[in-house]
Parts: sequence; structure tokens; C-alpha cells
Amino acid sequence: MDIPHFLTHEIRVQHHECGPDGLLKLNCVLDYFQNIAAQHAVYLGVGMEDLQAQHQLWVLSRLKLKTIRMPQLDEKLTVLTYPSGLNRLFATRQYQLLDEKGEQCVVGTSFWIMIDDEKFRPVRPSPALAQFDKLNPDKERFYPQLDKIAEPEEILESQINYTVRHSHIDLNRHLNNAFYGAFLTDTLGYLTDRLCHPAELQINFLHPGAVNDCILCGGELKKDGSFYVEGRSSEDRTLLYFQAEGKL
Repeated sequence: MDIPHFLTHEIRVQHHECGPDGLLKLNCVLDYFQNIAAQHAVYLGVGMEDLQAQHQLWVLSRLKLKTIRMPQLDEKLTVLTYPSGLNRLFATRQYQLLDEKGEQCVVGTSFWIMIDDEKFRPVRPSPALAQFDKLNPDKERFYPQLDKIAEPEEILESQINYTVRHSHIDLNRHLNNAFYGAFLTDTLGYLTDRLCHPAELQINFLHPGAVNDCILCGGELKKDGSFYVEGRSSEDRTLLYFQAEGKL
């Protein structure tokens, strides 16, 4: 069987995926992208079951998105993904969310890291993954470099508190990444008193959330529309679960 160099999936925006403005929620975009990435990894021979045999698993480490426009209720979309090689310890992957005309709604880049599933420590991915960079030479690389996000000089005041429950835990036994998109949306709503759809956004996933973990979220918004949002442990305020920055 030929290995698909890229993967597409057609979807239609459902009621439960939209907010009161009728537009697709950020956490649902994250769901679209992580689901198709997992499916394509299976085709490429590096899916969950392939890695389980080696006591390894994929963890999403960094993600950066650009929103041209957020799709609306009942809109028919195509989700497109393709791998784009290695960047140090990271395996990189690109995404596009396209409308019926083939025009881009949301695009972005993700950096994934392979970890030992018992010690939860990073392991070096197979050099064979580097060949994926050559599979789609004609397709865009949106963000070639995703760096660390600088912490504020002082720890931000907690604005919203979340407790991780069993319904939040995914197949990798930790808080699913899409929930961080919801945490971010809620914190931006607190800061602006409205539902926000960031024009550009980077999220760095730093620590896995476990059942009963309490995550304290805070953020700050500048006059130019740029923002910073983070989630910290209630027990150890120096422990960051995630950081995000971008522009509204």
C-alpha cells in the first residue's frame, strides 16, 4: 500500500462545536488537528500502537496557528495535514483548515516530541522521520521555528481555576491538549469580557495534567491586542502546565 504523503478529511461544523457567535471554537480546531495527525501517524508507521511496542508515545509540545477567518456553523471544511521533518528533538507537522472553495481558514505548525511512556522523559525520534521533510516539497511550512515563551517577571494573579477530572483524560493518560484551548478562551474572555478568536496564537504544552490536578490560569492583555496566558499548579506555583501568546 502506498503511504499517503498528506492526509485530508472532510467535516461539517456541528452545533456543539460553536460558541454563541456561531463560530467554531478554538478547542474544536485543536481537536480536528490532533485527530488527523494521529490518523496520519498510523499510515506512516509511527502511530500509537507502533510506539507502544517500543514503550514510547507522542506528546504535542508546541503549536502555532494563524486564523484567517473562523468557520461557522454547518460549514463544510477540509482538514489537511502533512509531516515536515525534524527540528532537533521535535517532529514537525503542518495543518490547514480549508473551506469549500479551498481557501485557508486556519493554518499552523505543530512540534511533537517522543517520550518514554514509563519515565515520561523525551527520547530521540528515529532518524527515519527526517525523510518526511521530503514528502511534500510543494506544500507550505508555516512556522519553521517555534521557540520557548518568555515568562513574566512576576507570577500572574490567578483569574480562573480548573480541576482536572476523569472526563478530561485522553488515551495517553493525561489532560487532553484541546482543553488548554478552552482554558485559553476562558481566560481571554475574562480579560476582554467577550468571546475571542485569536488571529495568531502559540501554545507551549509544558507539563501533563493528571486527575485532580488544580490548574490556575491567568493572563495579561496589552493595548496593541497582544496577550499572554499561562496555567500553573496550585501546589507549586513555579510549575507551568502551559503558556500561550498571540494577538487578537
